[in-house]
Amino acid sequence: MERWSAALAQAGLNWTGQPPPGSLAEVRAALPDMDEATLRRAVWAALGQPRPRSLRLSPGVRSRLAHLTELRDVFSPADAARVGAELASEPGLTADLLAVRPWLPSDTSAREVLTAVLRGEWSGLLALLGEQGPWVYAATVADLQALARLNGELVAAASRADEEAVLDAALASGRTFPALLARLEATDHRRPVPGPAPDLAALEAAFWREAGRQARDAHERWQTRRREGS
Repeated sequence: MERWSAALAQAGLNWTGQPPPGSLAEVRAALPDMDEATLRRAVWAALGQPRPRSLRLSPGVRSRLAHLTELRDVFSPADAARVGAELASEPGLTADLLAVRPWLPSDTSAREVLTAVLRGEWSGLLALLGEQGPWVYAATVADLQALARLNGELVAAASRADEEAVLDAALASGRTFPALLARLEATDHRRPVPGPAPDLAALEAAFWREAGRQARDAHERWQTRRREGS
C-alpha cells in the first residue's frame, strides 16, 4: 500500500488509506480527473517500473528476450559463496529466490542467499531467464527447462498484449515485486495483435507455482537425505 501512496503522490494525487487497486479501471474510477498518460505512468511506477518501454530492442535482442542469459553451477558451499559474491548486486536475485522459499528468512542478504538455498536444497543451477529476469535455482536441467518454457510462454503472450491487459495482470500479481510483467515493460517488446487478451496473470502465476513446487521438492528431498544419513 505504501508504494501506491508514494507513486501517486509523485503525480500530485493522494491514495492514502486505500487498498492497492486490482485493475487499471479501478484506478481510473478512483481518480477520474487524472489524464490517462499520467495515470498509466503512475501505475507503472507503483508497480516498480518507473521507465516503461525505455529500452529499445533490436530484432536480435527481441528474439532472445526469454532465452537463458546467465547460468551458474552451484555444486558446493564454495561455489555458492563465490557466485553469491559476484552476483550480489543483481536486481531481483534475492527477491526471486526467496519468493518461492518461505522457509528461508525474509531478511537473507544478497551475498548469503545462495548459501542459504544450497544449505536447504543442495546442488543446483542458478539461471537468469532473459535479461529482465526472473532468477531461478533448479535442481536439474529438466527442472530448468520447465521453468524456461513457462517463462517463454509468458513473454510470448505479453508481447502480443496491449498495455491495459499487461497492467491489469501486473496489478493482479502479488508474488514478487516488481512482477515479471512489470520487468518486461522496461523494454519495447510488445507488439499488440487484435483478439482476446491472453490470461497473463495466470501465466505468471503458473511460472511461480512451478518454481515453488521445484524448490519445495528439492528442499524435502535434501532434508530426507540428511535425516537418513545422520
